[in-house]
Amino acid sequence: MEVKEIVKEGSISGTYLVLDSQWRVARNGSPFAALKIGDRSGEIALKVWEITEPVFNQLQKGKVIRLEAVAKNFNGTLQLEANGREPFFQICPEDEYDPVVFLPGLSGSHLEKLWTVLDETRSGLQQSAYRMLLEYFFGSEEFRRRFSSAPGAMRIHHAYRGGLLEHTVGVVTLCQTAADLYPEVNRDLLLTGALLHDIGKLESYTGELTFEGTDQGKLIGHLVLGVQMVEAAIAAIRADKGEGAFPPALQMPLIHLILSHHGELEWGSPVQPALLEACLLHHADHMDAEAAKFREALRQHPGGGNWTAYNRVLKRSVYLLDLEAEESGDQTN
Repeated sequence: MEVKEIVKEGSISGTYLVLDSQWRVARNGSPFAALKIGDRSGEIALKVWEITEPVFNQLQKGKVIRLEAVAKNFNGTLQLEANGREPFFQICPEDEYDPVVFLPGLSGSHLEKLWTVLDETRSGLQQSAYRMLLEYFFGSEEFRRRFSSAPGAMRIHHAYRGGLLEHTVGVVTLCQTAADLYPEVNRDLLLTGALLHDIGKLESYTGELTFEGTDQGKLIGHLVLGVQMVEAAIAAIRADKGEGAFPPALQMPLIHLILSHHGELEWGSPVQPALLEACLLHHADHMDAEAAKFREALRQHPGGGNWTAYNRVLKRSVYLLDLEAEESGDQTN
């Protein structure tokens, strides 16, 4: 049974990836495990009551388990429950499952379409220095492989393989529209910033079945890591092509776009946007991330009713438009 098929209370069985595993103690002093499990179709909480430490130690993040549990409604949301003193799971040997089954991500055909948008965007830039910089990164097959498999975030938005590429193309597309709307925008600067704004995430996350934050990501953050990567690439271009190949006047505004794209100091940007292009990049980044949260809430909705379950990321439920009902009502009137 896939996670998306768990839509009502009752016994369930299936094979799932442990996405998170935490040891907790209830108010009565009894230990329990709070887990999150999932597959390509979604994820769901699993509570294991009366658990012992040896059992908990087997249920670590990244393990694939065959599970027997019970789905119960808790505050309007389904969760799974099991008794830790009973045999409710088995660890699957690595040679008995296909990792792809447990990796939410984009299909190969969708990834190809995203790469087409990205490559056509960078090839259409007029500024040769920016084209060289983008070729330095996206012309590398190893870089493209990493970029295709990286998540856009660990939890909040685009948190799946291919998410970084999808988010980047979403931001690029919004910035293209903004550049068409506002003729005073430096289009090449804006689109280069959009293409590179999150490359620091390649150094911020690691993992195959599950994603973890790296030491660099936790201590430095993806904005500064991205700037370090871009500055190293510019230095390499100048060493190869000469100092004039990448003028300083093109470097500083681009660095500013990367550092300021979160928009506010309290949101993690070292500086606030001070260029029109930086302002537009920030809002495109924020729009695409917010839209992804809503889309994910709608995707996980099992059907039945116009409201999704409470979404912890959005801190609200999401309403589903019933356009067929509205059209039917219009025709009746």
